[in-house]
Amino acid sequence: MAVLATVSMAASFLARLQIPVEDTTSAQFRAFESHGGGIAAFSLLAAAAFLLFTGPLLYLFRAAQARNPRVRAAMVGFVFIGPALMASQTIVNWVAVSQISSDFVNQAPGLQDEPYPRLVDDLKGEGGSIDKVTLYTDSHGLDIELKDGSFRTGEYPPDQEQTLINRLDAAGVDHEEDSSGEPGDAFAEQLSDDSTVGQVGGSLQFPALLGLIVAMVYVPLQAVRAGLLPRFFGTLGMALGVSIILLPPGTLLLGLWFGWLGLLFVGRVPGGRPPAWDAGEAIPWLKPGEEPSSAPRPGGDAIEGEATEVPAAGEPSPSGQPDSRRRKRKRRR
Repeated sequence: MAVLATVSMAASFLARLQIPVEDTTSAQFRAFESHGGGIAAFSLLAAAAFLLFTGPLLYLFRAAQARNPRVRAAMVGFVFIGPALMASQTIVNWVAVSQISSDFVNQAPGLQDEPYPRLVDDLKGEGGSIDKVTLYTDSHGLDIELKDGSFRTGEYPPDQEQTLINRLDAAGVDHEEDSSGEPGDAFAEQLSDDSTVGQVGGSLQFPALLGLIVAMVYVPLQAVRAGLLPRFFGTLGMALGVSIILLPPGTLLLGLWFGWLGLLFVGRVPGGRPPAWDAGEAIPWLKPGEEPSSAPRPGGDAIEGEATEVPAAGEPSPSGQPDSRRRKRKRRR
């Protein structure tokens, strides 16, 4: 399951690379609509990988629990909660993106064009029907949201930008400036904000991330303490679990970690499995600077060879004569 999770997550990442990343919201939704198959493959493969995380995490948790009584049994719930919520959130987001992008592509061509002179006339009448205006300063485009919820698009002369802003202020119309957008972005964002499925996906994001992070921190930590994972590898797993919040490719790196974990389970990594696996008991790692104990382990193997019994002082030697040798003691200085 660990190796399959790696394959599934890597395939998901490759499918995501096939979807172009656009600079504007409207262009991105058009790309999503034209690459619906790629989004489906990306989402389903990622969800499968998250579900496959459950198997190796549970196996590692049970192995640590069998060797360390301090492992809390109740924490096993995060092994299921985190991956399951991550998979659910991935599927819900796929449904939301597919629905929103389809609605945008179907409805965007129907947006009415607002000539600049007409906008000026509306503002002279104190803009009674206008709710908000978005100015795209690089393309000199406009998104006009009316109070009835409909949208219009338009353009304005570059030399009239400040004049238009002054008129919007005088009419008391809410407005904002966007240097990187294009007409249609405001409508796309409105569709995204109004999507019920999108809101469900957004509400799942925090508990899903929290559940997976707790599982990825607690289980490797206990495995390191029991000697089941090397310190570096266990610490790397904890770091990658937290990195899914900060790094876009964090899930791919986490998937690669699980692949290495699967190979460690079967002893196919350099150096083989740590001794705690075969010993069936916890063998903690030595602390930095600590030397291994040289004391003989009980029940050790017998050493082959010849030996001669030495009699104690005053006892007859094997020849029948008392041993006259004196026992010397060393003085401690």
